Amino acid sequence: MNGRHVRSCLLLVLVPALAFAAPRKGKKPKKTTAPAKVDPPAEPTPPPAEPEPAKTDGVQRVPATTPTTTTTPAMTPNGGGSGAGGGSGAPATTEPPPASDADVDTLRQEYLSLRDELFKSRARANTVASQLYSTRIQIKLTYTTARFYNPAKASIRLDGASVYEDASAAIAGDDSIRFDGYVAPGRHLITFRVEATGKDDDSFTSATEAQIVVKAVAGKDLVVAAKAKDGGDIAYEWKRNEKGSYGLGIDVSVKTQKRDDAPSAKGKK
Repeated sequence: MNGRHVRSCLLLVLVPALAFAAPRKGKKPKKTTAPAKVDPPAEPTPPPAEPEPAKTDGVQRVPATTPTTTTTPAMTPNGGGSGAGGGSGAPATTEPPPASDADVDTLRQEYLSLRDELFKSRARANTVASQLYSTRIQIKLTYTTARFYNPAKASIRLDGASVYEDASAAIAGDDSIRFDGYVAPGRHLITFRVEATGKDDDSFTSATEAQIVVKAVAGKDLVVAAKAKDGGDIAYEWKRNEKGSYGLGIDVSVKTQKRDDAPSAKGKK
């Protein structure tokens, strides 16, 4: 068999095969349906975890549980029940006194104690001074125009130390001794201060201060008498004529006097 005849036979076999394999026109290929997916079996749910106890300031707290309700009979004081005269059965309470009253009483006791200590210390200082120093000093202060003005405050300082304080207008009533004590011989500084208010019109006020120097003599007493005044008329005249004046001043007299227990100069040899 020659080669030409073999090729003819192959063509006859391949042509029908190709025609059968080619898709037919006008027909769509059928869609294949994918198999339905099957979900895997669900895993068992784990039991809920117990909450950890909260910690606050280093203290471990236990979770709250449902309390069990119990009924406890009410406590009744001896002799006080529903069958013994009635009443709620609650014990009577006594209220403490107000705190303000207790504070006032405490402050009063403290004041009295401090006042006693002050009097004792002044007396002790006066005794020691009388042994150290031979000069006794007396200071007086009075207010001479109390009819028109009210001396609201008055004070005396001796060498810078306060020796007299008054806020009751005592200097308007008399010329008593305001300070009596002992000082060393020599130079001393005395300061007087008086604050006054007009009686006809208390909106008018004044303050008078005077400072003087005195000399204490050994073996003799020293008497210092001060008189404060206000000769002005502003508290009265201002309401009538809208004018007036202040006449402020402090007059002071100083003198020594011989002590009875002082040795006489004639007796000395």
